[in-house]
Amino acid sequence: MALIVDPDLLADSAADDGSTEVYINTTTKTIKLVIVGDLSTDGVTLKALYSFLKEEWKDDPNAKNLAAFPFPMIPITDESFEIVDGWNFFNDAGRYLIRTGGWTVRNTSGNVTEKWSGIVGLGSIESNDQLYFQQVSGGASTNVQLQGQVNQAVQILSDPNGDGVYGDGFDRRTFFKLFGRERAQLFDDANLTDIGVTSLDAQVYRFPITTGTDLKVTESDVNIAANSPYTQINVRYFDQAFQRDVDLVGTNRSFGIVVDVGTHSGVDGSFTSGLSVLTTTEGGITGANYTGGTLIIHEGAAKGTYTISGTPTATTVTITTTFPATASNISFTLQRAAPVSATAEQIYEKIQYLLRQATDIDTTDQTVTGKTADLLMRFVGDTLECGTLDPANPNGGGSGVIVEGFAAGDTNRLIFRDNSATNRTFPFVAALTLQFGANLTGDAAARYWVYFTTLPGASNDYGESGALIVDDNSGADMAGLISGSPSIQRTFNYDGNVQGGRTAGTDAAITVVAIGLSTGQYVRATGTISRSTSNVVSLVAALERNYANP
Repeated sequence: MALIVDPDLLADSAADDGSTEVYINTTTKTIKLVIVGDLSTDGVTLKALYSFLKEEWKDDPNAKNLAAFPFPMIPITDESFEIVDGWNFFNDAGRYLIRTGGWTVRNTSGNVTEKWSGIVGLGSIESNDQLYFQQVSGGASTNVQLQGQVNQAVQILSDPNGDGVYGDGFDRRTFFKLFGRERAQLFDDANLTDIGVTSLDAQVYRFPITTGTDLKVTESDVNIAANSPYTQINVRYFDQAFQRDVDLVGTNRSFGIVVDVGTHSGVDGSFTSGLSVLTTTEGGITGANYTGGTLIIHEGAAKGTYTISGTPTATTVTITTTFPATASNISFTLQRAAPVSATAEQIYEKIQYLLRQATDIDTTDQTVTGKTADLLMRFVGDTLECGTLDPANPNGGGSGVIVEGFAAGDTNRLIFRDNSATNRTFPFVAALTLQFGANLTGDAAARYWVYFTTLPGASNDYGESGALIVDDNSGADMAGLISGSPSIQRTFNYDGNVQGGRTAGTDAAITVVAIGLSTGQYVRATGTISRSTSNVVSLVAALERNYANP
């Protein structure tokens, strides 16, 4: 079957027996549409139905004396009509067969009792996609009647007694949002702002909505729902701003939405100087997996990292030391003793999964329904942009989005948009890969050191008594046992490291040395740590033939 646009494909039956596509009932003043003959779920345009009714009133093939009754429809445009003089469609089943049309229903007094908008989607949608819509902000969602692209009537006003007061019905003219969210497809939605209107009326509205393959989603829903690291990824919509000095410039940035990866973030922590207990009213932190982990305070005089002592309760976290200052309503993050991290792709997969759920996805004490919540992040190439779609936060903490606990290797491909709509990034983390030859990897005693070749400070260069070992991104020396590894990767705070007077954000000349005992001779190589994740220095030591320690 196909969409009916020709009134000749419709027929009225003499009795309500379901034998033809239409039944005009002059007693009840209803028009009934029946899926039979040429009328299928593909439906009929409202214009074609209007044209058919005109022909019926003129020819009266079933001798119903139709001309003795007021004509049911008044055309406003090709896509907007009024159903008048107490006429109406028989039921919603018939209304949902009407395509490309909106209409107003008036009673015998001429008062409006109903308004219906024609909702039409524009764009590429797969035939088995299930679109859905929301008519009240924060309210429930409703599936479109058919799968595939939408062309359906939606009731936007109900006033059964026609008195202009909608307590006996509803008025849903000022909010409408259409969603397309399918697994492994790019999500899309459209609202009234997207089509340049503030209120719906009895006409057709065309919403741009398109989906396509999402190459960043490969994991199954079953695995995401049941297995780590996905089960350790949660989203928290705060009712006040979460503070974080993302770009490490000494200024806190505000975010309203936090994606926790194996962590627990909060915005209502408080503690007292000289005591070792942080208290939070938000709850949800109970778990032995935090014992021995870290509590990170993101703001104030007590800003820093503390070791957790014992198992946190739902409202308290105890540390092994004491707090040096008193604070309230501070932002904090708990890190597990055995950290769980996830890649940017895994984080994105979990968030897209949550945004398809008809349940509460907010792990604070508030409620946010997943499938009607705004999009939180998107990939642009391999960069994960968080908050750049300006998601609404129904709890009021702001639309900025940040991720806590992501895999360190993804630091350079994350963008966080804060509450001021400014994109923030962590200082660039360069990667240095040290490659070792067989004579070093085969030597159990072999060690390596990475020094700055030249620095502005006195006696800090390689070959001088105060030569500085390069710190990695966590502040630890780039030095240690090779332990049989053919390569070791270390990270470097390219934008923040100022050791020995180094100018941050510039290339660092380095000298790498290694020495073994039984098989690896001393070896030295120079290199540069540039703003890159592919810096490499190779150390191939000659075979040791002379070392002996009887």
